[in-house]
Amino acid sequence: MAGVASLARRMGYEVTGCDLQSGGHSPKHLEGVDLLVVTPAVFYQSLKNPELVEGRRKGLVMTWQEFLGKVLLKDKKVIAVAGTHGKSTTTAMVAKLLVDCGFDPIAVVGAKVPEWGGSSRFGKGEYAVVEADEFNDNFLNYSPVIAVINNIEFDHPDYFKNEAQVKKSFDKFIKKLTGPKILITQKDSLHKKFNLKIWGEHNQANANMVYLVGKKLGIKDKDIIASIESFTGIERRMQPIGKNVYDDYAHHPTAIKATLAALRSHFLKARLWAVVEPHGYVRTKALLPLYKGVFKDADKVIIGPIFKARDSETFGASPHLIASISGHKDIKSFDDLEEMMKYIKNELSIGNIVIVMGAGKSYLWAREICNLKI
Repeated sequence: MAGVASLARRMGYEVTGCDLQSGGHSPKHLEGVDLLVVTPAVFYQSLKNPELVEGRRKGLVMTWQEFLGKVLLKDKKVIAVAGTHGKSTTTAMVAKLLVDCGFDPIAVVGAKVPEWGGSSRFGKGEYAVVEADEFNDNFLNYSPVIAVINNIEFDHPDYFKNEAQVKKSFDKFIKKLTGPKILITQKDSLHKKFNLKIWGEHNQANANMVYLVGKKLGIKDKDIIASIESFTGIERRMQPIGKNVYDDYAHHPTAIKATLAALRSHFLKARLWAVVEPHGYVRTKALLPLYKGVFKDADKVIIGPIFKARDSETFGASPHLIASISGHKDIKSFDDLEEMMKYIKNELSIGNIVIVMGAGKSYLWAREICNLKI
């Protein structure tokens, strides 16, 4: 939302905004307003929100993905990066490639990019690079000339019923291709090995997709490789935030496993802690079987309180179920955050490596752990 708001302002729109923490919501915000741009999550959490109700009555409401795809980028050649895992990193890498090679693109990523000072960049070139999310079929708001699909796996059980439904949405996304209709998927990957500054085999896979985008755009090999290999990452993707502490957005079991494997490959002998914030009760319940063996590269695992996300109930999910199903030899689970932090403080030793993973408030956990002497 912040990235799109920033982009809209750069493109001549007058932008105001609010959330529950900043100013709250009120129908009065709509006086003299032409559009009410919202996050799709609001449709799952608060359909009776008075500002939303009034906006819908006046016919002003668009999701930010609709606004981005159908308004801000309607005259751009869109490169859309989709897939269950790796979207943000791949999108940022593609955007960097285009910037480095003089295309001056607009770009929107679902994470902060340090070089941009936010999650979007304004450019005057003919291309736009966007992270295209499948939740709520958000990616159907784009009509790309190039579509990248990193991978497809069941996720977002609060929207999709099963993997077959996920794949149907991706089929619809592919049909949104326009112009030359260039589709790049994992089966097209060349499996080159790059000398990356970011760790992990999953990032090698991301880099391969970026390489193929560069080839489709006619960029020289040496320029593609130079751009990819100088990419230093985005926020909350194995981001070092203090001595021996890393913050990561991983919350799907597959992403957690890949992140731990990448960290273990770099710290072969260190004692590695995984501190995990499960994301959403319905998601946790739906993905429970996938947690078996996920933490094998960690020496110590902590499962913290579940982040509520868009849920209206707990669906019987708990941190303890994850711990039980995982089969890890040294795993603890906590419903109480204060109790968890007290345990970590007492058990951490000098030289231990800690990675904190989650998509909710776990970034705050990571910063609290940073204050411990490890």
